[in-house]
Amino acid sequence: MTDKVSSHRRFLKKAEHDLEKLFDNEEYASFIGRFSQYAKHADPEIELVEKYYESRLRTDDARAIVDDALMSMNEGAGNYETHMYYLLTALIELGRYFEVIEFSDHLMAENIPQGFRIEVAALRHRAKKALDEKQEESGRGNEPVVTADDFRAMLHYEKLEHLAQWTDGQDAEYMDLVRDALFKTEDYQLITFMLLYLNGTGDDRPVEIEKFNEKITVVPADLDTLETLELSRIVLSSVLSEMEELMPEFQESARAMIMSHIIHCYPLTPDINTDSLIDSYLLILHEMVNLVYERESFAAEEAMEWIRSMESSIEAGN
Repeated sequence: MTDKVSSHRRFLKKAEHDLEKLFDNEEYASFIGRFSQYAKHADPEIELVEKYYESRLRTDDARAIVDDALMSMNEGAGNYETHMYYLLTALIELGRYFEVIEFSDHLMAENIPQGFRIEVAALRHRAKKALDEKQEESGRGNEPVVTADDFRAMLHYEKLEHLAQWTDGQDAEYMDLVRDALFKTEDYQLITFMLLYLNGTGDDRPVEIEKFNEKITVVPADLDTLETLELSRIVLSSVLSEMEELMPEFQESARAMIMSHIIHCYPLTPDINTDSLIDSYLLILHEMVNLVYERESFAAEEAMEWIRSMESSIEAGN
């Protein structure tokens, strides 16, 4: 048995040496293939992971970085800052500037290491600058660059990118276009970001929306932002604080789940005690990794049902 262990270690050491040599010789495609084989036998050191991501960038394969980085973070593989840094970098390479800005804004609101904060701020600046340059290159005149027909024909992510660009630039000239599109939109995520855009422009005209078979009339200018909602200020913040102490490796998975619920239901909020929601989220997160939650008795069934309903609605594509 000892000989087998020693042989395995020698194999891994040789593989690591070969990987280093391939990267130094700029044989990036070979490095990627060899790294994939190596990762099946051992957990790569973070230095090798960084070189793997760099190799993907240098072979114009940013899309693979997005998939791998998200998978690593969802699995709680550790080294969160590294995976997130390359995720944001890859999204910029793919022109998905809206997502970089959204990710960055949420990260900057958290208690993250100062060095990582500086890196995130720099990446956000790159994304924002790219958006601005894209807008300038379009040669805007007196007419909107995007017409109602243009917007209607866009893919889902393209609409989100334009809404983010208009919101970030406080561009009120698309107000009527968005209001008109809002009446015809059934996608809950799009409805949310349309309302956030109208909120940012100060639109004080009532508008009717429908979510969860409930029609409501709201005044966009009077709505909270995502960050000022009670679900964000209290529930999300409290859950993340607990996760940081109990299961830091799953903190970002928790953030992603809760934020998806907040975005999905906005501007509606559940009429449920916030403490019950906090305990219910923590119970579900513990159950996801087969752990016992000590305060399980504090998780109200009403809150559990609401959380499950959000997951079901999202999976149904609402």
